[in-house]
Amino acid sequence: MTTRRVFLTGSNRGIGLALARLLARQGHTVFAAARRLRQARALRDLAAAHPGRVHLLALDVTDEAAIARAAAAVQAQAGGLDWLINNAGVLVRDERWDTLDPAAMQQVFAVNAIAPFIVAKHFVPLLRAGRQPLICQMTSVMGSLALTEGGGYYSYRGSKAALNMMSLVLAHELRPLGITVVLMHPGWVQTDMGGPAAPLTPEASAQGIVQVLEGLTPADTGRYLTWEGRTLPW
Repeated sequence: MTTRRVFLTGSNRGIGLALARLLARQGHTVFAAARRLRQARALRDLAAAHPGRVHLLALDVTDEAAIARAAAAVQAQAGGLDWLINNAGVLVRDERWDTLDPAAMQQVFAVNAIAPFIVAKHFVPLLRAGRQPLICQMTSVMGSLALTEGGGYYSYRGSKAALNMMSLVLAHELRPLGITVVLMHPGWVQTDMGGPAAPLTPEASAQGIVQVLEGLTPADTGRYLTWEGRTLPW
């Protein structure tokens, strides 16, 4: 099996932690980023169990200076990168037209829609030195205009739709560099965001995501996919 160098944001819990565990178990080198490493006990335990394979980085994805430092750290340790997985995300609950908070909306867009591209800005040079380089943008079916039903979740839906559009533009721009860009819906998952009623465990979602990513080629760039490999409508 080909081993990869992977940079993963939002890796302290949920899908991100499940991805970090799976990738480490498969023998990949994982640069696992989280905003509060002191509170990320499970992630620190994972790094202790895989010394030299799981590297922890403190990272607020809305802080460009911190992103630049993280890229420099990966460059110093690995010299390049094969996969960039932009997994960090936030959600505001109970959000309706008459309760919208501009500050909360701006924070959701900053994390979900803007940060992945500032991370890409600093990590593309590392990906250019990688093997079959790929950017996976963790989106949601809730970012699909075609599948939108019901009300609420304005910030989350809007930020994911923005992520989808800008990722498609990024895919076109990075195609000549040989870097594949895909959008990934991880499913409705039993996380703090998805809630206990969700039908999918983080481990099952992570397994599906990695399996899909492993099968991609440059011809797949710009696709909007599910953890099962199905194509979603924009």
